[in-house]
Amino acid sequence: MTRDFTLEKYSELITVLKDNYRIMTVADYLTLPKDEEFIAVLRHDVDKFPERATRMALLEKNLGIRSTYYFRWDPKTGNFPKLAIIECKLYKHEVGYHYENLSELRDKTKALADFEYKLAQFRKIAPASTAAMHGAPRVRVRNADMLTGVDLSKYNLLGEPHLSPEFENIAYITDSGRMWTSGAGSVRDTMGKPLEEKIKNTDGLIEIVRSKKYTRMMVSARPGAGRFIGIGILDSETTTRGRAVNN
Repeated sequence: MTRDFTLEKYSELITVLKDNYRIMTVADYLTLPKDEEFIAVLRHDVDKFPERATRMALLEKNLGIRSTYYFRWDPKTGNFPKLAIIECKLYKHEVGYHYENLSELRDKTKALADFEYKLAQFRKIAPASTAAMHGAPRVRVRNADMLTGVDLSKYNLLGEPHLSPEFENIAYITDSGRMWTSGAGSVRDTMGKPLEEKIKNTDGLIEIVRSKKYTRMMVSARPGAGRFIGIGILDSETTTRGRAVNN
């Protein structure tokens, strides 16, 4: 039996998603025609361990899909994880800024200035056309409030999943709180429409995908500590990482 929250199990989920939905990045969902009845937006908030994000990104590349990776600013280095961002971009994925300025500074004016500065730093590494808030579970601040009512075009952004009206009616599934939920694992990581079902594990989510009950979905999977660490089918894939980047 395959352990849950490994890259092997994640590959099963992606294969079923690909068979039943058109998989899109956040930016593509905001800009491209959506003629298909069933569409899934695939997103990853890289809260920690960016090197694990690159393993997930390679797996997705080999499965023939593109997704969106949002990266946090590292205060220890005073920058973003440059190599991971470049690698994900080389695998043809969308990359963007996973911001938490308001929860850090607690002042909207200062937070917006900090957001603009860090977004500019991100764009020195790779283009970014969307951004997504960090849930900041340890503080009582919702980072998206910083951008509520703000014209995102001022920052040359197409949108933000937690704010853009295009995502208001999308079914949102996230692994926040170390379980697949519609945001129940976090009081701030919520958006779109919650699922009616309670999901026990990834196999339960796979069954929901197969049922095609929801015509529009966003799946958010975090490549974090102890999760999606990779066993089985990915072992041979990871040995080719260097070659894949150089191709």
